[in-house]
Amino acid sequence: MTENRSGAAPRQVLRGRRNPVTAVLPVLIVVNQTVGVACQFVQHTDPRFPLAYFTVDSAVLAGVIALLALLVGQFRGAWQLRLAAAVGVCVSAVVFAAVIAPATQTGTWFQPHDDWFMRTANLLLHGTAPVLVVADYVARAEATSVRRSVSWAYVWPLTYLAGLLAVAAVFGGDTIPYPFLRPSVVGWPTATGAVIALIALVAVVSAMLSVLCRVVIRTRARGESSV
Repeated sequence: MTENRSGAAPRQVLRGRRNPVTAVLPVLIVVNQTVGVACQFVQHTDPRFPLAYFTVDSAVLAGVIALLALLVGQFRGAWQLRLAAAVGVCVSAVVFAAVIAPATQTGTWFQPHDDWFMRTANLLLHGTAPVLVVADYVARAEATSVRRSVSWAYVWPLTYLAGLLAVAAVFGGDTIPYPFLRPSVVGWPTATGAVIALIALVAVVSAMLSVLCRVVIRTRARGESSV
């Protein structure tokens, strides 16, 4: 097994027979993300436009990629897009569970004023989505280095951040949905620290995904060699 060092996406290892897991997971992801995003749009708890949130954007990305997997199978850039989706939903879930939820009135995922659409969206986008998307990413394990995974993992968050800053420049800082990223609310030191923490979180998540994929690939290789 060797690492692909060319500009192309890394080669999927041990293709063998069609894995039923990779056939079922995209269906589950499409359903989960569609329902979760739809609930976020129809809920009456949070008046902010849903696509302002990294969570919702990452959910849409994951759903579209899963749909493409169902319709066309493998496609150019699939590895990078699946990585972006996996990192996006994982980072969203970690930030929500570790930062946003504890800072709420109840300190939990659900608030007394949340309607059922909001509760459903939180559960599907922050709870179920990371499990399904990561499982799909690992089931299609690609042979690539930690460095390459980490490098590509930053593309999606930086794209979101660039779009968010562009919107904020036009419509004002209140359009930024996360208080910890708004210097006018938490101050520059805290906002800067939050950005640094997010940079580190993206690196950790993408590195863990890379290592997990390598473990899966080695396990498959040992299993096939013993047959």
